[in-house]
Amino acid sequence: MKFDAGKRTRIYVDLIVGIDPDGSTVELRVDGTWYPASWLGTATMATVDGRTVWIQTALTTGYFAGPDVTASGATVLALGIHPMEARITSGQDILPVDLKPAVVK
Repeated sequence: MKFDAGKRTRIYVDLIVGIDPDGSTVELRVDGTWYPASWLGTATMATVDGRTVWIQTALTTGYFAGPDVTASGATVLALGIHPMEARITSGQDILPVDLKPAVVK
């Protein structure tokens, strides 16, 4: 994901998972730190390569800012590449989801 160094925003990601995420919680990890997120709308079921998956958008509850903007309480991301991943907790099951890194330019 590309992140503008002059912006302050929350992070949106579309997650494709092998379980129905209804009733689960979601978090996003950026640079090794976990941040709470919320689901937007309801999951859409699809068939990919012969298997059933669910697609749903997650949105961080907190804001992130590039180094060229006033943070105003946001987590500042320096210029460069920031590893990201997600985890979904459904009951006692935890499902990790790899994400593309955030690239701040």
